[in-house]
Amino acid sequence: MNERSFILGYTMHNKYELILRAAEKIIAAGGIQGLSMQLVATEAGVAAGTIYRYFKDKDQLILELRKDVLSQVASAILEDHQIGTIEQRFKRIWMKMYNYGKQPSPANLSYEQYANLPVINTQEIRQLEMQLFAPLQQLFEQGKAQGLIQPLHPRMLYALAMEPAMTMARTCRRGLIDYQPKDITFACDLCWRAILSPNTTTATI
Repeated sequence: MNERSFILGYTMHNKYELILRAAEKIIAAGGIQGLSMQLVATEAGVAAGTIYRYFKDKDQLILELRKDVLSQVASAILEDHQIGTIEQRFKRIWMKMYNYGKQPSPANLSYEQYANLPVINTQEIRQLEMQLFAPLQQLFEQGKAQGLIQPLHPRMLYALAMEPAMTMARTCRRGLIDYQPKDITFACDLCWRAILSPNTTTATI
């Protein structure tokens, strides 16, 4: 790759990022209904026509934004996921999920707006989720193989054990309740115990 090609590639990537961040900010501030390509162009500091070089329409922009946020979440909560025992790894992921989710960041605020839109609940998104969060599924499978975790489908294990972290983070982010650290630690332990096999105790793990 010559210098000119490198500069061109960097510029295109930079504009792509500017557009995504602009859309994220607009949705976080005014909701999904407030998103328009012209507003995105103004916020990103690019010509309106430039957006259509990267996204064919608003739906594709929202789809790509969700994929981007999913990647951010996975990167944040799965760092060091392979270190420690099954229990230590589970609780580290759980706490990171809670701590990440409670932040009033544009990514979290925008994700809440469009996560349930039918247009982006596609097979492509489901496959991306499986790919990005594969370490969590592997954790569940390893726990089941060792007889520590209930032999349930990974999605059911996630709903039982991880969804509470996101729900508590959301209520905290909205200012509905201010959890004490000891309460969060206790909730994390309860979620861990909820998926343990009946004859398993944390002392034996």
